[in-house]
Amino acid sequence: MKTLYFTFVFFLFANFAMAQIIKPHIAILKTQNGKYKGILYKVDSLDVVLNHDGEYINVPIKEIKTVQIRTIKKGYKGTSFLKVGDEPGTEYKTDSRGKMIDQWGHEQPDLAGYASKTIISVVFNALVNTLALPIHAINPNIARFNFKQHPGNQLNELSYYSIYYQANPNVLAELRRMKDISSTFKP
Repeated sequence: MKTLYFTFVFFLFANFAMAQIIKPHIAILKTQNGKYKGILYKVDSLDVVLNHDGEYINVPIKEIKTVQIRTIKKGYKGTSFLKVGDEPGTEYKTDSRGKMIDQWGHEQPDLAGYASKTIISVVFNALVNTLALPIHAINPNIARFNFKQHPGNQLNELSYYSIYYQANPNVLAELRRMKDISSTFKP
């Protein structure tokens, strides 16, 4: 039964690994010599490789103190919350009194009324987008690794965020790890 279970899990992970989309992560490495920031490309037993503006940076693991992992965000685009004149059904028709009214009986605003609504709309949209931009810019850590103690244990977990590991996952090692974890469960 265990063999059937692990075979099923193996094929499930293999299919999942093939269909997985590669998601780049930003890594901020604090070392004894300074700070490095870039897209986490590869983690091996000696170095962490970062891609910083198309240039690959090799950082030796012995020098790394801490690593912070963040997601890459898309740029912020302002949105229009109040729109003037774009509402559907704002066609004005002349009524029996000679005034222009919409389908609900509201009179067409004069030039001063339209200008004041437009100014209010522009100011409100600018204010809301000015407040929304810093909120969008917040980019919290999704993972943090401290290499001062036990770097070997965290090195494997750090590699999960690298582009290289996402493109070439070690499914067999993951199955062995799952088998070790499942063997600790009581039947």
